[in-house]
Amino acid sequence: MRIFVTGATGFLGSAVVSRLEEEGHEVTALLLPHESAKGLGATAVVRGDITEPESLRGLMEGLDAVVHLAGAVGYGQEWSVCRKLNVEGTRNVAEEAKRAGVRRFLHMSSVCVYGRVPERPIPESSPMRLTGDPYGDTKIGAERVLAEYDFDATVFRPTVVYGPGDVRFLPKILENLASGKARVIGEGKNSVDLVHVKDVAAFVSLAVAKKESIGQAYNLNNPDNPTWKELLRFVADEGGYSRPAGKISYPVAMAVAGTMEFFSWFTCRPPRLTRYAVRVVGRQYRYETDRARALGFRPSVTVEDGLRACLEGVADQSRISSRT
Repeated sequence: MRIFVTGATGFLGSAVVSRLEEEGHEVTALLLPHESAKGLGATAVVRGDITEPESLRGLMEGLDAVVHLAGAVGYGQEWSVCRKLNVEGTRNVAEEAKRAGVRRFLHMSSVCVYGRVPERPIPESSPMRLTGDPYGDTKIGAERVLAEYDFDATVFRPTVVYGPGDVRFLPKILENLASGKARVIGEGKNSVDLVHVKDVAAFVSLAVAKKESIGQAYNLNNPDNPTWKELLRFVADEGGYSRPAGKISYPVAMAVAGTMEFFSWFTCRPPRLTRYAVRVVGRQYRYETDRARALGFRPSVTVEDGLRACLEGVADQSRISSRT
């Protein structure tokens, strides 16, 4: 298939491009005007910006499918940024796909669209819930935009995506461990909802070619995720850091995070801890993945192997930096 990929140079996008090309697809990668295509490996590279609809004109002509990955990355973004990228950007991509006659559309969303529903199973049929969080609410907005179009659409909702190139999840954990201030929230018995970047890319390659995925949404998560206590101990031991010194109760963690968020408005620096992060870490969420499994999706990267490879990459980068 001839596939148009937005967000192609991103952490996930580059993995998706590589996987699709390996599977024999011809990928047209959308890059921002200033982005380098070095090492990307796409069949073709085009320039444009999902927030500028005129820049997308004509870029999807003659193609078979769109894989839309571009958007605001992670939490802590302002409403204006999330709305412009996630909602308006999705509409701009969808409009151009419609104009070009592209029928197949794969869209990356997030499990955050379900809101805060701890301690009970969360299948894909669960309602989407607005929470007042810019990232999560605009992900809902993006899905609603896509629903306005008559595409052969597939939506996938990953949990936290990690792997080589991750600049958010593992680096934040390492930062906290290195500071000596890392604490386990609560008893640390809640599982960490993770999925490796290579496994998400494998799902995209699987779904784009399967008609059964049309009109469906899929949760993507590793079925054998560790608890937060296990994860922090593993990363500390493998990375050469001290294990977390103790634990902090959920209410206290929420209060501390709220205070950090308040002062971040004055310092213009991101808070070390957010209330959203506390909710994620301090509560158990149960995202069901039966639908993805029925499609044939099987995560192949264990969390231990995935994290160990990431830590080795961090160590290698540190050695390179120390020589320059």
